[in-house]
Order: sequence, then C-alpha cells, then structure tokens
Amino acid sequence: MRTITSRKSERVKELTKLHKKSARYAAGHFLAEGPAVVSMASSTQIEELFLTEEFLEEFESFDIPTTLVSAEVMSELCESEAPRGVLALCPLPTSDCSEILSRPGQVIVLDSLSDPGNMGTIIRTAHAAGAAGILTFGSCVDPLNSKVVRSSAGSLFHVPIAQLAGPEVLPRDRAVFVLTGHADMELGPQTISGTDKPIWVIGSEAHGISDTWVSGKWNFTQMRIPMAAGVESLNAAVSAALCLYSQVI
Repeated sequence: MRTITSRKSERVKELTKLHKKSARYAAGHFLAEGPAVVSMASSTQIEELFLTEEFLEEFESFDIPTTLVSAEVMSELCESEAPRGVLALCPLPTSDCSEILSRPGQVIVLDSLSDPGNMGTIIRTAHAAGAAGILTFGSCVDPLNSKVVRSSAGSLFHVPIAQLAGPEVLPRDRAVFVLTGHADMELGPQTISGTDKPIWVIGSEAHGISDTWVSGKWNFTQMRIPMAAGVESLNAAVSAALCLYSQVI
C-alpha cells in the first residue's frame, strides 16, 4: 500500500487541483470526501481511495487501490473544515440528457441554481423519491463541487445528472411544470392528477425562473406552491421536494 505523509507531495498537488471546476473536467475526475458519502459509491465509481489509518479496516472490503495518508495530508486534500479521513478519486459521471429523459420517473430541471447546499439536497431528495434524474440549465453550480457532493450524502452516485441544452430538447408528450410565484395554478393533487413522469423546472434562489421558460414560446404549465400571505418564496430544495413528493405520496 502506498503512503503519503507530506503535504508537498506531487500527488497531493495534482489532486488538490481538482478543487477547481476547470481542472475536474480537464482531468476527467472529481473528489468525494467523507465515509458516509464514499460508502454510497460502487467499486466502479471509484478509482482510488485515500484513507487515514483509522478508516483502513472500515474500507478494506472495497477492492480498490488504496493510499494511506497522514491527517495533515487528508486536511490538504479535502475542502471541508474538519475532514473525516476518507477521500475517493472518482471518474466523471457519463450520463446525458437523452438517457435521463428516457428513464422511468420524474425529472427535475434546475435553472441557474447557485447554492451548493440546495443542489446537494435536491440530489438527495431526487434519489429518495425515485426520480429519473436531474438536468441543469444555465449557470448552475457544478454538481461535482465538493460542497454539493458532501450535501448529497452520497446520492450523487445514484442520481444521473446532465446539462440541458434548452427547452426544445424536452419531449413534447411530457408534462412540464414551471414553478413561478406568479402562476394562477396551484400545486396540488388535483392539478397533477393523472400526470405521467412530470418534468419540474425550478429556478435560482435569487432570480427564480429565467425568461426562457415563460416566454410563451413553449406550451409549459406554470405552477405555484400555495403559501400564506406575506411569504415571498420557499427554498429551492424545499420546492423540489414538494414537487417530487406530490407524485410519490
């Protein structure tokens, strides 16, 4: 087993480059940290494990090349403030838009979502609700951002995610619901009754849905979540959960 004890190791420098989005996509790899996150991955989704000594026994069943690192090296490799001693080098996922849209189940489209915590929570919720996958549109936060990966609690390894070129790619025979606070129709059992495999479009935290989705060019159903007077909006992750579970429960 290889051992790394120096923060200045060339291997450490190479891996920490993956903290940047451009480097991740150039190298074709990303990092996943934490025992709970890494344990959710299959052996085919991990190329190499980096462990501190306390986690060697816990992950010995993983038939994956493993490197033992010091606590100081692990701190250098991880972006969290208090790393737990487990890091995985993973190949980039290969899902595409057409694959996700052909799968059974609901689809979430995220329009320029910027908060990593919200992105990770939506991935986790989509996994729990059995969704077909997630499509990102516009200037979304990178789904492989370390904060997204951590907040997904490992569900990132089970929910396909791909970039959506535009609304024109969506199947014409699928119901597309665009969440906006100005819609006349309210989310509820009656409004989505009989709808098969809906596609939900959820906007950014600060600006909501972009004009692309409400321009009138597309025959999409605009919908709002009912709220008490004086409440401007809900958190994007909460909105996604309400939409997904309006079909499940």
